[in-house]
Amino acid sequence: MPARERREAAPANPPGFLATQDLKERGWTPALITRFLGEHDRTRPNGLKMGRRRLPPVKLYAEERVLEAERRDDFLAAQARAADARDRAARARETREQRRALLLESAAGSYHPVIHPEPLRRGAVRKAREPYLPALDRELDRIVREVGRVTERERSHLHGLLRGRLDLALASAYDWYPAPGREGGQGAGPLAHPATAKASDWRDWDWD
Repeated sequence: MPARERREAAPANPPGFLATQDLKERGWTPALITRFLGEHDRTRPNGLKMGRRRLPPVKLYAEERVLEAERRDDFLAAQARAADARDRAARARETREQRRALLLESAAGSYHPVIHPEPLRRGAVRKAREPYLPALDRELDRIVREVGRVTERERSHLHGLLRGRLDLALASAYDWYPAPGREGGQGAGPLAHPATAKASDWRDWDWD
């Protein structure tokens, strides 16, 4: 919900009427509403405001008309087709998102940071990482240009993937640098295989 959109106590529907949201929860689509119900029967005030402006009234439909339409064979057939179309669209969207995620992970895999260890005190995670962040940002910009049409969410995910690869490299250079797969936490032996961590885990880490 947008930051400027405020919700008040939602007005109750009058007895015998269903709001558009109620119809949606019953499996109706805008096309089904237009075809089988047509114009709404009345309205009620909207419980949402955008800043000081109240949003348009909520459309209401007589429950008797809704129930009558839901008993029709042609409605049931149309509703089933609409549900099938939604399922196909959802599966196609999921497939596209999975392919996109694989593309981003593959692109991030081209980043191989080279670490030049410095004499740092144990636990100086920030000082160890900071010298490599400008190069990481340049790598991020390069990948974004190559991949194209990167959303802000994808850019953030890419940054997390690159940050993860940087942290793995730093953990290999400094035995005290924290990384997943290292038993016992900091300073507990060699780094385990990177595959023990999921790329999505890195975005949530905050070691400083």
